Amino acid sequence: MADAIRLSGITRHFGRLKANDNVSLSIRSGSIHALVGENGAGKSTLSNIVYGLLRPDSGTIEINGRPVTFTSTRQAIEAGIGMVHQHFMLVPTLTVAENIILGRERSKFRLQMRRFEREIRELGLRHGLEVDPDSLVSTLSVGEQQRVEILKLLYRQARILILDEPTAVLSPPETERLFATLRSLAAAGRTILLITHKLDEVLAVSDEVSVMRKGALAGTIPTGSATKEELARMMVGRSVLLKTENPPQASGKPVLCIDRLDFVAPDGGKKLHALSLTVHEGEIYGIAGVEGNGQSELLSLLWGTSDRQACIGGSITLNGHPILGMTSSAIADMGVSMIPEDRLKSAIVPEYGIEENLILGRHREPEFHRGIGFDHDRIHLNAGQLIERYDIRCGSDANPAIASLSGGNQQKIVLAREMERPGLKLLILAQPTRGVDIGAIELIHRRIIDARKSGLAVLLISSELEEVIALSSRIGCMFKGSICHEFSEEEVRKGREEESGLEKEIGLHIT
Repeated sequence: MADAIRLSGITRHFGRLKANDNVSLSIRSGSIHALVGENGAGKSTLSNIVYGLLRPDSGTIEINGRPVTFTSTRQAIEAGIGMVHQHFMLVPTLTVAENIILGRERSKFRLQMRRFEREIRELGLRHGLEVDPDSLVSTLSVGEQQRVEILKLLYRQARILILDEPTAVLSPPETERLFATLRSLAAAGRTILLITHKLDEVLAVSDEVSVMRKGALAGTIPTGSATKEELARMMVGRSVLLKTENPPQASGKPVLCIDRLDFVAPDGGKKLHALSLTVHEGEIYGIAGVEGNGQSELLSLLWGTSDRQACIGGSITLNGHPILGMTSSAIADMGVSMIPEDRLKSAIVPEYGIEENLILGRHREPEFHRGIGFDHDRIHLNAGQLIERYDIRCGSDANPAIASLSGGNQQKIVLAREMERPGLKLLILAQPTRGVDIGAIELIHRRIIDARKSGLAVLLISSELEEVIALSSRIGCMFKGSICHEFSEEEVRKGREEESGLEKEIGLHIT
């Protein structure tokens, strides 16, 4: 079978950092080819070069046997290449059809929207990507929005599809549906380049897998002969503990108590309804659920950032003291830390250096001050200690801007800062390993379990069922703003130890 993509000697520098180091890779037409590697291994740089977002410093690219040099994404699109980014590129206030034809309008005058909508509906039915062309994107689920992104590529005649972390925000049923679509597209002759850190999914859906490590290609192997352990070893350069060690531990007194919590948005949408749960000392309480079922609203109430125009009922107490309606800084002063859902929006300042981001929100603590100014020596020492403890990889620069780091290393900075706050009583974790590679996940999970062992109360909110099961003492299933079912400590322990189908049982409650 001919190659859809052939890369030869691709090298790309960012300053002194060599992001891609003489990478040569061939991807067969009509195949699903997975590209895996640790955060910062060079996967995104390589895919952005193929898509025309970046130009290589050296090396050549062939698409369907023809040498190409892309200076823009438009040229890549014209060559039949499309890309679905991890963060969707959709306009929420436009309809599905308007998003799909955006930039591809065929007339300078009156748009024939009914024809476009008919074509899009037929395209969706043909490929198992059904979605109403008249619907506003803002009303769609995450899975439906992803279908729109793929439909946009197919409508533009893309023959090569690059998908960056496509299952990061999908439920298990949505993931299975996506995989069925990808298999169908590959069978019809389209080529799929799948960038992911989820090795189970690589083994389930791809034909071949290429592993990158430190900017170079560590190897390409047929998926049928690969194992999860082998891929992890190729990615990290050492054996990785794939199963989290999480011994049972007796929990202490209640720390966080949520009682019949209601949240009605200003537009009348009921986001939370009579939600109740309790988190104890030395316990990890996991909330499992498909995103969009009230998790974001719950986090905003716990952290004091909720919409003041919303109608809120019920109560939240921390060690018996009400915190509902308090400010974020006041809640933090009571011994609460939070890793938010979106680190770029809520947890880091991209233009600041690592040292500054590692004290963000903690900058008023006396240990970081000398007289009326900052103690820069102490701030530098704090950064060095956390960089080592959390294996934050930041190159040789003394204090680079955090924007220059991979997403996984940015996440480790947020985790290090929040978990190392003095006087912690409650740690709130929202999607703590999103976009993080397998080696970093191992470290993050170990730190979370260490926090629980020290007696900390931990509330974990994650769309990754495997993560929730691996870490949690108890699990609450969240659906339509409520905890609809709770699995006891014994049920979770049994499911974890015996692999008794707990993931499937939880899936039934959250979808």
